[in-house]
Amino acid sequence: MSNPLPIDAVKPALFSALQSHHTLVLSAPPGAGKSTRLPLWLLSEWLLAEEGLVNQKIYLLQPRRLAVKNIAHYLAKQLNQSVGETVGYRLRNETKISSATKLEVITEGILTQIIQQDPELANCALVILDEFHERSVQGDLAFALTRDVQQSLRDDLKILLMSATINSDQLLTQLPDAVS
Repeated sequence: MSNPLPIDAVKPALFSALQSHHTLVLSAPPGAGKSTRLPLWLLSEWLLAEEGLVNQKIYLLQPRRLAVKNIAHYLAKQLNQSVGETVGYRLRNETKISSATKLEVITEGILTQIIQQDPELANCALVILDEFHERSVQGDLAFALTRDVQQSLRDDLKILLMSATINSDQLLTQLPDAVS
């Protein structure tokens, strides 16, 4: 991770916001490192540093199956690991995770299935909804269910909404507890 990316400039502010808020909105241009650098930061610095979060996962939602696999492979390669170790993925008929997996790259539909089986998302510290501007029934349902878990069952659950083209001001109006 030696090549600087635009996302590097917001790292301190992002970690500070994650410590004090439960819902965040991150808007950064395409290629800034939202999907490729940020999840690795969270694995190495935030998730493992927080007490009680060592045994919890991060779910990184992608709207397309191909993106799920590509991002999981890229992130695992950055860690010099195979997919299914620290970074894994779940798709409808394909899963590459293990008991060591801390970051699961998944589709919105998979998150809905996870919530059906685990309504409290008990093993999850953070849900990242990437490409949040790409509205779909599955994406909206995944967000609504995650938000419901956060608001009614798990006030410690963190949600991070990311997009290159999102209207942050409008979203922050609709989510008064969120920060950008």
